[in-house]
Amino acid sequence: MLTNYLLCLLYLWTGFVDNVKSQEGLGILIKSSSGLDLLSGCVLLEKQCSHLTDNLAILSCSLNATRNNKTQMPFTCQHKIWLRQVELLDNAFLEDKLKELCHDDPVISDCLNPSQYGIDCILKKKPSIRNKNCWRMINKIESLIFNDWQITVNFLKNCYDDIQTQTCGRIPPDPKSLSQTQTLKCLLTKEQTLKPECQSEMTVLNEMKYNTLQLDKLVFAACNLDQKTFCSDEVPGSWLMYKCLVSHKNEIGMTRRCQDQLFYDQRNVVMNYRMSKGLVKACREDIRKYHCRKGVVEDKDVRLAQILFCLENITRNDNSTKLSNECVAEMNDHRKMLMDDYRLSPELMQNCANDITNLCRGVETGGKTIHCLMDHARPRRRKEKRISVACQKSLEVLVQEADPGEDWRVDPILRKACKAVVDRACTEINGGNGRVMSCLMEKLGTELMSNDCETALLQIQYFISRDFKLDPQLYKACKYDAVTQCKAKLHWAETSEYKSENDPLILPCLYNYAYNSELRGILKPACEQQVRRVMRQRAVSVDLLPEVEDSCIDDLANLCFEDTGKGEEILCLQKKIKELSPKCKEVVTNFTETQSGHIELNAVVNINCRVPIERLCSSELKSKKDEDDIMECLISHKNDAEIKANVKCRAAIEHEQLIALKNYRFTRKFKNACKSYVIRFCPKAQTKSQVVNCLSEIVRNDTITRRKHTIYRDCRQQLRSQLFQQKENIDLDPELKESCKKDLQIHCGTVEHGESAALECLQTARGKLSDGCRKAIFLVRKQEFADNAIDYHLVTSCNDMIDLYCHNTQLAKILECLKIHRRKPDFDETCKMVIVNRLIEQNLDYRFNNNLQNACKDDIKRFCSEVIALEPQDVELEGKVLYCLKEKFRKSQLTTSCKDELANVLKEQALNYRLDPLLGQLCQAEIKTICAHDANTNSDGQVEECLKNALLHHKIVTPECAREVVQIIEETEVDIEVDPLLERACTFDLLKYCKDLEHGAGRRLKCLKIILNDSNRKLETECEKELSSRLEMYKYVASINVLEDFGDVLNELSYSPSKKYFIVVFCSILGLIFIFGLYCGRMTKKAMYVKKK
Repeated sequence: MLTNYLLCLLYLWTGFVDNVKSQEGLGILIKSSSGLDLLSGCVLLEKQCSHLTDNLAILSCSLNATRNNKTQMPFTCQHKIWLRQVELLDNAFLEDKLKELCHDDPVISDCLNPSQYGIDCILKKKPSIRNKNCWRMINKIESLIFNDWQITVNFLKNCYDDIQTQTCGRIPPDPKSLSQTQTLKCLLTKEQTLKPECQSEMTVLNEMKYNTLQLDKLVFAACNLDQKTFCSDEVPGSWLMYKCLVSHKNEIGMTRRCQDQLFYDQRNVVMNYRMSKGLVKACREDIRKYHCRKGVVEDKDVRLAQILFCLENITRNDNSTKLSNECVAEMNDHRKMLMDDYRLSPELMQNCANDITNLCRGVETGGKTIHCLMDHARPRRRKEKRISVACQKSLEVLVQEADPGEDWRVDPILRKACKAVVDRACTEINGGNGRVMSCLMEKLGTELMSNDCETALLQIQYFISRDFKLDPQLYKACKYDAVTQCKAKLHWAETSEYKSENDPLILPCLYNYAYNSELRGILKPACEQQVRRVMRQRAVSVDLLPEVEDSCIDDLANLCFEDTGKGEEILCLQKKIKELSPKCKEVVTNFTETQSGHIELNAVVNINCRVPIERLCSSELKSKKDEDDIMECLISHKNDAEIKANVKCRAAIEHEQLIALKNYRFTRKFKNACKSYVIRFCPKAQTKSQVVNCLSEIVRNDTITRRKHTIYRDCRQQLRSQLFQQKENIDLDPELKESCKKDLQIHCGTVEHGESAALECLQTARGKLSDGCRKAIFLVRKQEFADNAIDYHLVTSCNDMIDLYCHNTQLAKILECLKIHRRKPDFDETCKMVIVNRLIEQNLDYRFNNNLQNACKDDIKRFCSEVIALEPQDVELEGKVLYCLKEKFRKSQLTTSCKDELANVLKEQALNYRLDPLLGQLCQAEIKTICAHDANTNSDGQVEECLKNALLHHKIVTPECAREVVQIIEETEVDIEVDPLLERACTFDLLKYCKDLEHGAGRRLKCLKIILNDSNRKLETECEKELSSRLEMYKYVASINVLEDFGDVLNELSYSPSKKYFIVVFCSILGLIFIFGLYCGRMTKKAMYVKKK
């Protein structure tokens, strides 16, 4: 018996499917009844319905008359009405009625083609119809068709001829009864005369106990096979059986008839919550207690959404009130139902019809269609690929009704995609109150997160992020602040209306209170903590930042459609900030400004640098004093091996540095410290690098002139930090990079830009650089020599030596300290080489030497102004001013302070010929040939000593070189300090015999000469030997310095250290001549007088 029963059901299902797929539909069996007069021969119908002309109106009137009549309507009249009802299922009839009314609605037009089972398609698409006349007609037809047509369609098809022959069409008196009960009884009395196919269909109906089946149990009849396939453990016809069938609704093995019946059943529940026995039973007391039907008359349908919103309001707004567990469970089941089938939402069907057709065609009917629409709501989609505004609002309403933010399991797609992640990463988290959803958001970007889960999560979070009420933890913590500070509505949801465009954006308001330093402390601590949590989690995607996404939706589609990774969209907007529309640019600027002070908002850095932050910046992470300290820490460790190995982290750090260049406000500490100075001194500066250059010039000038700093310490420290970063990577100095673009390609094409390598490469090739690049490099070097703390290459190369020898020295003057200690035996060779290179560069231009510039300010103005006037001021002077000062040094014309400072320079040059660029240039050939060994070993002062001896032995053939060496010897004669070898050899004797003498003017050298010639006193052997050698050099130099004219004599006399002596002698000679002239004149005059006389 059971086998026959199953075979019958299978036959019924197969016939139904064949009928749905049939090209002819039901209409081929229905003879046209257009000539049939429904009212003729039916007195009662003529009496009540004769005033009507429309066929459907007459049919409606006839059905009402049949059901309301106290006496039974004649069978012939019932048969006529039955025939008209059957006609409603005919494709030809539907096309005739709807084609003209629905011609502008493509959804219905598609249903009217012969390949579709018309009535089924039309009723499923009804919610998406926009044409009101079309919708009214379909609604009228739906109200008139058989109430169980889904399960009787095969019976109607196969038994139509027999019913027509036997006149067995009947109308049941109770509208809640199944439509064919009376018709079936009539046929049973004439069973022997029926066709075999009709008898088979009657058997199937009898097997499913059709005559005793209730209308609300229709789903069990439609799902007879499916009950045993999917829910064999449940009691047939029970509520648990119904729930089981619903849970398997979208599975492949579920029969089409069962799926359709479940859909119609669920849609009725959505339109009237009382159609759901489970919800009514579980929540009856709560609905009554909290007046969830308020304002609705008892016999009027109440939509499911109104009940869900009402009950949710209770739980969200009153912490002391709890709904029964059974009611909460039923609410969750109905939320799942809403998220499981988009067709259950009339607004969604209507507003998203075109979007579903164009963007989600072929996607499965279940929750996948909803997620497809959600995916096309995101801004990374081009405009033509995005859903309409109306569709997006309908999705927002659906998400509010289903509330997946409270329980992630109500979304079937999210549940399926993320179950493994939850089981693996969130096992200790209790369900409900949004805790699991928050846990999933925390796992974004980690190895625990799967791609499918991430995709589904971000799609649903896109909508949750647009309403702060949909995050239960945030809403609970910030409900009071949202109402008092941000004008939020008092209730969680209004049961009568949904969020309008005029409602304030609550989360951006709370965000402003949480992150604006001037407003900090207004929010409750718990609320501020939740706002920070939400913003940290949502920073992974611009989609989850409505205030950014809404303003930049077109910019994202046009400029950043390829940047789809976590946090990449906001990075793209920041990178292309100059190309953004004005509104988007303003929003991105504000967000980036806030992000700079709160690393939690920087998803890319948080995701890619999580391990380095924990290992290298643990103290900053724990202190939480200033959140941008973590970014500063990462920047300082950027070139450590650990971060170098983490390519993504290093790239994220460098991106932040590059973005910060676009606006000085993008570095919070810099903005706070320097904003007033920027407004005052640099109002025209556009980028941060321009601001830095402007302010650093002011600081440098104050440092050189040694006046009180115009810019206070906090801003100077931030300037130093920014300049230090610029010197680390040429990419962080846009002006320099642009000026040296071609030079980098030509001279430094293979050199990395980081770790100051490119900058040092350009400096090495300075003689070959273009004019623009030379000027830019000159400005960089001026900054570095003004403040050694920003010289990245010097500071990093000499870090250990600074700790060892100069830990008490200001970083700004660290070069001077390192210079003093560089000859120590344990001094690092790499650091020593960097220092020598800096000293070489320093001697190219007096402006690179702050001490010399300050000490010789008046002397330079007096003696070297012409040199400066003839040279460009924005490039190195190639040592010309220094050469000018050396000339005056030899003639003892400099002030004491300038002379002493210049003596230090000359001493360093004497110890290393490379520090004297002019000597290296003029004596290049001699150094390579005569002094090659000394040049290679580069021993202290040996090259210069070699050149002096070569001059003495007539080995120097280049006149310019000889002249330069002569001048060096003359300089040593002025002050023994500039001859470090002699000073070193005679250190003991100088202390013993000459310690009280003032430096300069050759005084200490004369003192040693006197001691050398004094038989009573004796110099040290080494000193005596070195001094004798120097005296011989001086004698030779004196012999070759021939005066060519009277002008040379005057120059030599005027610049001589003994010029006062020569002046006295000269004046004495002139006086004697004058006296002699007077005397001789008188005698001559007297002799002439005597002669005349």
